[in-house]
Amino acid sequence: MRPDEGTRIMNYAFTEMLNNAIDHSGGSRATVEVWANGSEIAARVGDDGCGVFARVREGFGLASDLEAAAELTKGKRTTWAARHTGEGIFFTSKVVTLFRISANELRLSIDNDRDDYALGTSPVHVGTIVEMRLALPPARTLRSVFEEFTDDDLRFSRSRPRIELFATGLTFVSRSEARRVLTGMTGFDDIDVDFAGVDDVGQGFVDELMRVWPSQNPGIRIHPINMNDAVAFMVARAERAIRS
Repeated sequence: MRPDEGTRIMNYAFTEMLNNAIDHSGGSRATVEVWANGSEIAARVGDDGCGVFARVREGFGLASDLEAAAELTKGKRTTWAARHTGEGIFFTSKVVTLFRISANELRLSIDNDRDDYALGTSPVHVGTIVEMRLALPPARTLRSVFEEFTDDDLRFSRSRPRIELFATGLTFVSRSEARRVLTGMTGFDDIDVDFAGVDDVGQGFVDELMRVWPSQNPGIRIHPINMNDAVAFMVARAERAIRS
């Protein structure tokens, strides 16, 4: 690993988040902080705009800011497609050790050391605050993260939505829930559907996810990952039905 890899990663992450504040927040002021020691580089970018979750909720016509927070984890979701690809938050959240984005009294946290996602309340009700921490030396390079989600032509072709963020409970039963998880995902070739933290799923949810949606979107491959025994049983059942 190159000795300046930590600096390269944080330069990328900081620039992406500051550009988001400038282009999307609708605010009049941005604040930035960067600090470092021998074991960590950290940065915070804040603005006084409408809040990222409200912006995404309004831009995509979603029912709640909670749905907007989940939407941000998909990648390629932007309310200004003419100027942005929607990749900045996705890749930044994957490459740093800890990523937190707080707005509209919500906080989305992504801890890559623990492979953990969390949604909770936040005191931030005006604007958006993005916090990023990178442990030194970095556990991964910027290049390795890009390669994990891009194809040979460097096209952003793979995503990994976290199922547990798309509902208030840990049980998923309806076809509409499956469709919501996959909304806006037609620009990918491979989708790793991450079931970490999900207790159980219903037949309708799995059938929509594994059979109906792929049949309507040929060429896109669905890969269920991190399933407990109950979820794996339902997925295997759906796969057998597809083959028969």
